[in-house]
Amino acid sequence: MEFEKIEKKTLRQKVYEQLKEKMTTAEILPGEQISLRELAKSLGVSLMPVREALWQLESEKVVVIESNRRMWVNSLSPQEVDEISKIRVMLETMAGEMACELRPRSSLAKVEKILAGLHGYVGAHEEYLKQNWKYHFVIYSLSQAPNLVDLIMGLWARYGPYLYLVTRQKADVIYAMHAHDAMYQALADGDKKAMAMAIQDDLGTAAESIKIFLERQAAEGDSTQISRD
Repeated sequence: MEFEKIEKKTLRQKVYEQLKEKMTTAEILPGEQISLRELAKSLGVSLMPVREALWQLESEKVVVIESNRRMWVNSLSPQEVDEISKIRVMLETMAGEMACELRPRSSLAKVEKILAGLHGYVGAHEEYLKQNWKYHFVIYSLSQAPNLVDLIMGLWARYGPYLYLVTRQKADVIYAMHAHDAMYQALADGDKKAMAMAIQDDLGTAAESIKIFLERQAAEGDSTQISRD
């Protein structure tokens, strides 16, 4: 029946969204192997929606699936970090500028509340990452450009886990918080130029820190997986 097809599609989409969020917020790290059965058990679903979600993530280059069914979260080289960073700056600047122009005044209270929570999680790496993701996308959603936001989301799924590296260095997080504060002020003032500068500062600082880490890791001969230690 048609209703059954819709239900299956909805379940697959929910699994996909959960997995993508966990990878974006570094609950599953680049290089980390994935077990289809363990994921299905954790999510309380059958193997099929998990398998379909992973196929979709593979098509987005978020996950690598080998012919022998070994699976892991994709890793980035310093060159790929640089490329994705440049694309992110273009797309996220566009979304931020559109948000400045189109946002209703009533939306500022919600953005300010999330920003306050972001300040509160400085030093708590995993929670900070989740709040950081939420903060950026609540602003970008105000652009009223869902296709643009989808493109940005796809890049975050590959790039976002590497922000974990930045959050382990308190100085970098503090610098990022200055950019986050500037993003809110730009949004409140409707200042597109200030928003663009704040986003570029935030993304640029993170990209440089990540590239330095990856280059050092490659020099040490261990570029396959990020450690939580």
